[in-house]
Amino acid sequence: MNQQSLDEQRMREQGDQDAYARSAPPPPHQEERTEAAPATVLVFRDQHQQQVQNYAIVGQTLWIFAPQRTQKIPLSDLDLPATTKANDDRGVDFRLPGAHEGQ
Repeated sequence: MNQQSLDEQRMREQGDQDAYARSAPPPPHQEERTEAAPATVLVFRDQHQQQVQNYAIVGQTLWIFAPQRTQKIPLSDLDLPATTKANDDRGVDFRLPGAHEGQ
């Protein structure tokens, strides 16, 4: 193929992509959830509790992401069996990364 043929082929492919993009229907609008997910309860070793909505466990640290601030809690500060049980009782799934099923 010569350069002109290659250029024409690219233009046709681009035209096909543009036509497809124009004909694709917009994604369906989903209603926003007004209900917040149930809070996760953290039970500390001294037995005080804290409810959190947005958290992540990275290594041996639990990060809490709240609108006001981000908080870092070592997992060793938590009573993990009590935290798991408190959440199970509430129907909230609380799992530690790497924890084996059935324990």
